[in-house]
Amino acid sequence: MANPSSRPAATSFYDVVSRRLHWGMAVLILAAFALGLTVDVFPKSWEHAVVETHKAIGIAILLLLLIRFGWRLSHRAPAPLESSAVLALAARAGHVFLYVLMLLVPVIGLVYAIRRGQGIDFGLFALPPFQAPEARAITRPIREWHEWAAYALIGLACLHALAALWHHLVRKDDTLRRMLPDASQRPL
Repeated sequence: MANPSSRPAATSFYDVVSRRLHWGMAVLILAAFALGLTVDVFPKSWEHAVVETHKAIGIAILLLLLIRFGWRLSHRAPAPLESSAVLALAARAGHVFLYVLMLLVPVIGLVYAIRRGQGIDFGLFALPPFQAPEARAITRPIREWHEWAAYALIGLACLHALAALWHHLVRKDDTLRRMLPDASQRPL
């Protein structure tokens, strides 16, 4: 446990909206990744539903990311706890790359779906295809970019989680606690 005198003030915790967006997007990213990896495991009769769910989650991630950008523009993040300039730069670069990948993965996925001539079925309503399907040879590289970007996003998210755990378990600071759900109500 961190020394009580070294604990951050309550204002150094992320606000409730930022925390909910963070964890909500984390869950959606993991769900989309899991569906993308396991689509072939499901019975063939489920394939359409799994793919459409994967696409709907991707659009939700994209929308939440835009909301997150808007929220961050109007609500300042708390000051970083990192005292080392090198670690602060690494954390900043990691966050920038996470945001870039959170944007790229669904955008590339949408480009792939559009180029394949696929609509998006949300259950209650559907968006029709925007164009006729392209040949598989043309769309295959787009699918591969989507997959590689998704792997990069998951890999970087794992490093992000490991860094938070390192702060919590080794450095014993409040970096992780600042983003936990209802963190500001937890006893310090």
